[in-house]
Amino acid sequence: MQLDAEDFPRRLRAVADSPDVVSIRRNTMHALELFGISTAYYVAPITGDARVSRIVTNIGLPWIWERQYRARLHLIDPLPRIAIDRLEAFVWPDQLGDEKLSPKERRYLSIAAKYGLARGVAVACFGPNGRSGFLGAVLSKDAPTPDGIALMRIHSLGQTSIQRYCRLVPRTVTIPALSNRELEVLHWIGQGKSNSVIAELLEISPSSVDVYVRRLFAKLDVSDRTMAAVKALSLGMIISGDYTKMLKDAAQLQPPGGSSLD
Repeated sequence: MQLDAEDFPRRLRAVADSPDVVSIRRNTMHALELFGISTAYYVAPITGDARVSRIVTNIGLPWIWERQYRARLHLIDPLPRIAIDRLEAFVWPDQLGDEKLSPKERRYLSIAAKYGLARGVAVACFGPNGRSGFLGAVLSKDAPTPDGIALMRIHSLGQTSIQRYCRLVPRTVTIPALSNRELEVLHWIGQGKSNSVIAELLEISPSSVDVYVRRLFAKLDVSDRTMAAVKALSLGMIISGDYTKMLKDAAQLQPPGGSSLD
């Protein structure tokens, strides 16, 4: 995979110099475009026990996949576990031949493929003081399979991303534990949806949404929807509606058969 000699280092430096969490996500995805990657998901922390509470950040993947992942699919996703064991980036499913996957883990890969995650690069990322995360960078349909050098570059992007995040969001900053439903409501608040619209989208009563919103305000220590969205964005718990639109626009502009290069 041939890249401009100065382009990747420049984009990597932009990740390292990101002034906030939103910029980290934006700059990381901008760099990943060089490898035919326009969607991804982050999971943190990563441990050998999938039952440990995790924050899931969805960048450009279907909302229905995110809902199912938060609810139960995270329990059978084998990629974070394998990434921890290997400690280096690998391509799924191409480089899973030697892995002993359970029937449930194979089922996850089959389900994920239906939602556009058929092929991608898995990266375990480690920060200071035992902090960790997982990057699942999804390869577009026509993207070439990354070679060894490309995998090392993608790995370096993941590492740089989590290290910058750890500097911007130190361990002393508490990220509140939210239920799956609270995270869903928070997501739609971040998209600017009203309580009545959120009720329709989640197929629950408006009064239930009101309860969840009040819980979110209490847990985030805020007093209104705007502050809730801003704080969630600053902690990397959700992505902005503008960023979602940007990803969709970029996908439409991407030339057939390859990644978009500036």
